Amino acid sequence: MEHLERIKERIEKGEKLARKSYTNKDGIAYARKERKEKYLEIAKQTGSFELHKWSNEQRDSFFNTIILNYLDFESELGNDNGSDEIL
Repeated sequence: MEHLERIKERIEKGEKLARKSYTNKDGIAYARKERKEKYLEIAKQTGSFELHKWSNEQRDSFFNTIILNYLDFESELGNDNGSDEIL
Protein backbone atom coordinates (compact mmCIF):
# COMPACT_ATOMS: atom_id res chain seq x y z
CA MET A 1 0.00 0.00 0.00
CA GLU A 2 2.97 2.30 0.50
CA HIS A 3 3.59 2.23 -3.24
CA LEU A 4 -0.01 3.27 -3.89
CA GLU A 5 0.36 6.17 -1.47
CA ARG A 6 3.47 7.38 -3.31
CA ILE A 7 1.58 7.26 -6.62
CA LYS A 8 -1.32 9.23 -5.10
CA GLU A 9 1.11 11.86 -3.81
CA ARG A 10 2.71 12.21 -7.25
CA ILE A 11 -0.70 12.65 -8.87
CA GLU A 12 -1.76 15.22 -6.26
CA LYS A 13 1.39 17.20 -7.09
CA GLY A 14 0.28 17.26 -10.72
CA GLU A 15 2.88 14.79 -11.96
CA LYS A 16 1.88 12.77 -15.02
CA LEU A 17 2.46 9.04 -14.87
CA ALA A 18 4.65 7.55 -17.59
CA ARG A 19 2.72 5.65 -20.26
CA LYS A 20 3.81 2.02 -20.13
CA SER A 21 0.63 0.40 -21.43
CA TYR A 22 -1.09 0.32 -24.78
CA THR A 23 -4.65 -0.50 -25.80
CA ASN A 24 -6.08 -3.01 -28.20
CA LYS A 25 -8.30 -1.55 -30.95
CA ASP A 26 -10.67 -4.52 -30.79
CA GLY A 27 -10.96 -4.15 -27.01
CA ILE A 28 -11.74 -0.45 -27.39
CA ALA A 29 -14.43 -1.23 -29.98
CA TYR A 30 -15.98 -3.82 -27.64
CA ALA A 31 -15.95 -1.45 -24.64
CA ARG A 32 -17.44 1.38 -26.71
CA LYS A 33 -20.25 -0.89 -27.94
CA GLU A 34 -21.00 -2.23 -24.46
CA ARG A 35 -21.16 1.21 -22.79
CA LYS A 36 -24.44 2.20 -24.48
CA GLU A 37 -26.73 0.74 -21.79
CA LYS A 38 -24.97 2.61 -18.97
CA TYR A 39 -24.87 5.83 -21.01
CA LEU A 40 -28.62 5.71 -21.65
CA GLU A 41 -29.33 4.84 -18.00
CA ILE A 42 -27.46 7.92 -16.75
CA ALA A 43 -28.85 10.16 -19.50
CA LYS A 44 -32.35 9.15 -18.40
CA GLN A 45 -31.51 9.89 -14.74
CA THR A 46 -30.11 13.33 -15.54
CA GLY A 47 -32.32 14.28 -18.47
CA SER A 48 -29.16 15.05 -20.44
CA PHE A 49 -26.94 13.26 -22.94
CA GLU A 50 -24.12 15.72 -22.16
CA LEU A 51 -21.49 14.23 -19.85
CA HIS A 52 -20.43 17.59 -18.48
CA LYS A 53 -23.92 17.99 -17.01
CA TRP A 54 -23.65 14.71 -15.09
CA SER A 55 -22.41 14.53 -11.51
CA ASN A 56 -18.87 13.36 -10.82
CA GLU A 57 -20.27 10.11 -9.44
CA GLN A 58 -22.27 9.49 -12.62
CA ARG A 59 -19.26 10.21 -14.83
CA ASP A 60 -17.09 7.94 -12.68
CA SER A 61 -19.68 5.18 -12.96
CA PHE A 62 -19.85 5.60 -16.74
CA PHE A 63 -16.06 5.53 -17.21
CA ASN A 64 -15.79 2.61 -14.79
CA THR A 65 -18.21 0.68 -17.01
CA ILE A 66 -16.10 1.40 -20.09
CA ILE A 67 -12.88 0.36 -18.34
CA LEU A 68 -14.40 -2.84 -16.96
CA ASN A 69 -15.74 -3.79 -20.39
CA TYR A 70 -12.28 -3.24 -21.89
CA LEU A 71 -10.66 -5.33 -19.15
CA ASP A 72 -13.26 -8.07 -19.65
CA PHE A 73 -12.28 -8.20 -23.33
CA GLU A 74 -8.57 -8.33 -22.52
CA SER A 75 -9.14 -11.04 -19.89
CA GLU A 76 -10.95 -13.16 -22.46
CA LEU A 77 -8.15 -12.56 -24.93
CA GLY A 78 -5.57 -13.66 -22.39
CA ASN A 79 -7.61 -16.67 -21.36
CA ASP A 80 -6.13 -19.26 -23.69
CA ASN A 81 -7.10 -22.36 -21.71
CA GLY A 82 -10.86 -21.80 -21.53
CA SER A 83 -10.78 -21.34 -17.76
CA ASP A 84 -12.55 -18.55 -15.93
CA GLU A 85 -9.90 -18.66 -13.20
CA ILE A 86 -8.42 -15.29 -12.24
CA LEU A 87 -4.66 -15.55 -12.33
